[in-house]
Amino acid sequence: MMHRSAFVFRAWSGRPAPRIVLAMAVSGLLLAACQPEPASDTADAPPPTVWVEPVAAARSAGLSYSGTIRARSDAPVAFRVGGKLSVREVDIGDRVEAGDVIARLDATDFEAALSAEQAQERAARAEADRTADALERIKTLKQKGHVSQASLDAAQAAADAAAEALKAAGERRLLAENQRAYTELQADVAGVVTAVLAEPGEVVALGQPVVRIAAALGREAEVAVPEAHVAAVSQASASVTLWALPGKTFPARLRELSPQADQAARTFTARFEVEDPQGLARLGMTATVHLNPPGQAAGVAVPLSAVWYRDEAAYVWQAAPGDSRVTPVAVRVLRIEAERAIVEGELKPGMTVVSMGVHRLDPELEVRVVERAPSDPVLVGALQ
Repeated sequence: MMHRSAFVFRAWSGRPAPRIVLAMAVSGLLLAACQPEPASDTADAPPPTVWVEPVAAARSAGLSYSGTIRARSDAPVAFRVGGKLSVREVDIGDRVEAGDVIARLDATDFEAALSAEQAQERAARAEADRTADALERIKTLKQKGHVSQASLDAAQAAADAAAEALKAAGERRLLAENQRAYTELQADVAGVVTAVLAEPGEVVALGQPVVRIAAALGREAEVAVPEAHVAAVSQASASVTLWALPGKTFPARLRELSPQADQAARTFTARFEVEDPQGLARLGMTATVHLNPPGQAAGVAVPLSAVWYRDEAAYVWQAAPGDSRVTPVAVRVLRIEAERAIVEGELKPGMTVVSMGVHRLDPELEVRVVERAPSDPVLVGALQ
């Protein structure tokens, strides 16, 4: 090109070019004329390949809440009398059966009180026996006319009072026996000790908790539900998964929903009873409650990457395997999920839509359409 330019410049300027320069220019022109034309890059190139995936029916949007496995019954256990705690038989984590001894109080004072009440009862019985014998003698004398009616009435009153005193003494003795028995604290249900609230040597008051026992039967998942989802919770079917047991799902049902929101978090506490006959759900495990609202959801599910926008309008490319063109279909996005978009429009389950490279397509572009199953791995360069 330099020789040709020089030649043209010389010719234009009107000055005779040297013979050597003229020869070089002619050689350059002949050489350029002999070069072949470059081949077109796109003349014989195959059409680009696009992946399509089937449209699926939309499922109802599920709800999930994280919570904790709790015992249905986790109650404090306390003595029914006060006194000095002398022995505690259990520690945190110990399993107990119904009737097992948990702790004991110093029973010295209770034994003395029981002995006193027993003595009072014996005295009352002796007085009742004496007044009963006296009444019988007065009755015999009255029949013979040796005593007055007033004497008989007085004897009858004394005998009745002695009998009632004996009855009261028996009740006090029974109460003392019960109090003596209450110095031994027993488990009401089988379960596990979750907390220890008193130590030996401590003086505990009547009703003061000593330990907490979670019942062995009945495991529940406790979660906090936002106020916007309260209505859906009571109507949905539930299941529970545990972080410690991946892949294991437990059926569940709503047992309790708090009627009042938490003042700080503004959420409602819900407890779901977990069907766990094998006892795999242990107390304190992290649980996730999954709720599936009833009814069929509107719209269809497409891959999230299939949706593209033109201004404010949403579209997908619709094509079937073997087609050479793609067709834009207007849709309305109902909601976005983790990997899918729920849309509605002129789409039906079973149709296929382009799932990758949607921004590089247009209706006039010739393509090769290949179906890709949703479980297939994503290949780099799917649209070439």
